[in-house]
Amino acid sequence: MLMAGTALGLHYPLPYYLPLLAVAVVVSTLLRRYGHWHDVLTLFVWLLIGCSRASISYGEDDAPRWQQTISSKAKAVQSSMIRRLSKSGVSDRTLALTQALVVGKKDDLSRETQQAYRQVGASHLLALSGMHLGILYSLLYFCLVRWVRHSRWRWYFLPLILFSLWGYALVAGMPVSLVRAALMLSVITITTLMQYRTDPLHPLALSAIIILFVEPLQLFSISFQLSYAAVLFLLLMWGPVNDLFPRQNWASRLFTVSCIATLGTMPLTLYYFHQLPLLGPLLSLILIPLTTVIIWLTFATILLPVSAFGWVLNYIVILQEKILNYAGSIPYTTLTDIYPDEISIMLLYAAMLMAIVRLRTRN
Repeated sequence: MLMAGTALGLHYPLPYYLPLLAVAVVVSTLLRRYGHWHDVLTLFVWLLIGCSRASISYGEDDAPRWQQTISSKAKAVQSSMIRRLSKSGVSDRTLALTQALVVGKKDDLSRETQQAYRQVGASHLLALSGMHLGILYSLLYFCLVRWVRHSRWRWYFLPLILFSLWGYALVAGMPVSLVRAALMLSVITITTLMQYRTDPLHPLALSAIIILFVEPLQLFSISFQLSYAAVLFLLLMWGPVNDLFPRQNWASRLFTVSCIATLGTMPLTLYYFHQLPLLGPLLSLILIPLTTVIIWLTFATILLPVSAFGWVLNYIVILQEKILNYAGSIPYTTLTDIYPDEISIMLLYAAMLMAIVRLRTRN
C-alpha cells in the first residue's frame, strides 16, 4: 500500500493527501476495537502516507549542504582507495573492474565489458548489493562477534559493525541495492544480539519503507525494482524449495539461489532489457566464487598494496573475462527482442505469486 501510494502521489501530487491522512489516523484510532474496519483503515493510512510523502517531495530542491559535505568526504575516501589499489601494479583493465566491484565506480569500465556481463546474465555482479556487503559483514561478524560467548559483551561490537557497514555504503555512493542490504543487515544484527527471532520479510519491508520515505522516486528506479524483486522471491521460495531438497551442497545451493533470483527478476528483465539470458544460473557457479575472490583480494590489496596481490588480481580478471567471452559466444543462449507490455508483466507476477502461495501452503 505504501508503494501504491507513492506511485499515486508522484503521478498526481495534490495538497489534500496530508489532511486526509490526519483524518484517517484519528478515525483508525477511534475504531481500533473494530477489527475489520480498523484493518481497512490501516491499509488506507499507509496508502495516504505514500501519497503525502510523494506529493511533498514533488519538486524538491537540491540536496542539503550537510549531505553534500558527507558525499564529498566519501568520494575523497573512494579516490584514496583507488590510488592505493593502483600502486600494486594492476593493469588498467583490472583496476576498472575492481573499482567497479568494490567501490561502485564504473566510469572506467569499458562498454564491451559491461555488455559481456549483461549478455550472459551476470550484470548483477557489477552492481554493489548484498553479496558485496555480506562479504564485509561475514568478516566482521566472524572476527568480532562469533567468538564472544557472553551475549551482553556482543553489544559492545554493534557500533563498530554498523559504522563499518554504513561507512562502506557511503564510500560506494549509497546505491539502492547496497542501502537495502545495509538496512537489512543492521536490523538482523540488532535482532540477533537481542536473541529475537523475526521473519526475514520484516527487515526487507522496513528497508523499503525507509528508502521510499527518504526518496520516493526510487520506486521507479530499475535497480530498486530488480533488487527487491530478487530478494523478495528468495525469501518467499527458499523455505519451500529447501524443504523439497533438504540435502544440498554449496554448489546446488548456489545454483538454487541463482535460479530463484533469475525467476524473480525475469519479468522486469524482459520489460526493461528485452532479453533473457539462459546461462545465468549455471555461470553463477563459476562467476560468483571468482568475483568473491576478486573482492577479497581487492580489499587485501587496498590494505597492503604489494605487487604479488596485483599479479594475482590480473590473472583472475583475465580468467573471468575469458569465461564471459566464451559463454557469450555460445549461440542460442540468450533470448532477444522480447517486448512485453505492463499488463503482461503484472499478470506474470500475479501468477508467480499465486504459485508461491500455493507452494508455501501445500500442507
